[in-house]
Amino acid sequence: MSAKFDAPPPPSQDLLAAVGQMKPVRTRSRWGAFVAVLAFAVMVPAYTLLRGPLRRDLGDLPPAWVAAGAALWALGFVLSLAAALVPARGDVLPSGARASRVSLLAMGALILFVGLGPASVPGVSLHPADAGMTLLQSLVHCGKYVLMVGGLALLAGFVALRRMLPVGRGRIGAAVGAAGGALGGLALHFICPIATTPHVLLGHVGGMILAAIAGALILPAALRR
Repeated sequence: MSAKFDAPPPPSQDLLAAVGQMKPVRTRSRWGAFVAVLAFAVMVPAYTLLRGPLRRDLGDLPPAWVAAGAALWALGFVLSLAAALVPARGDVLPSGARASRVSLLAMGALILFVGLGPASVPGVSLHPADAGMTLLQSLVHCGKYVLMVGGLALLAGFVALRRMLPVGRGRIGAAVGAAGGALGGLALHFICPIATTPHVLLGHVGGMILAAIAGALILPAALRR
């Protein structure tokens, strides 16, 4: 014996009106967050370089060394940020593992470049003492700038990632922080006149590493809140 059911009631006019007003949802751009964070992060370094002054020995340094250093800092910024914010083709979310590999490679390349010895011009390039600072004071001076730029990148990264990052937050945060640190290091490459290896390695690259550590700690905590 088959059961009989009453016919379902017709949809209400409010429901029909709501359905009629529905529009297709705009899909998320793979590169949208990257472009937005990049544009925000570069504002302070761009202002720094435009305001000047540039480092006093810039015109006397080997052009190939200047270009190589600028390329490494710039690639550290762009590649780390892209790995942190741009999903691989076919993926929905960025990969934390890929982001950490790229940022670690960028930091390693910069350590190697600086460890081989920053170029200097006798009588023109400065030591910390020439600027009236101890080594520690010079590290704090440049490190604060790198961390400030890294912090701006993290702020923009938090806004971009606040609704789309359920896993891998620490690794993504480290990559965003490393990207911002590399951007700060890129600006210092053109404005910091202190050319000693300890200063550049600990103050510039070390600042990038600290920015990466800060990102690994701060971004996950901020996203959880």
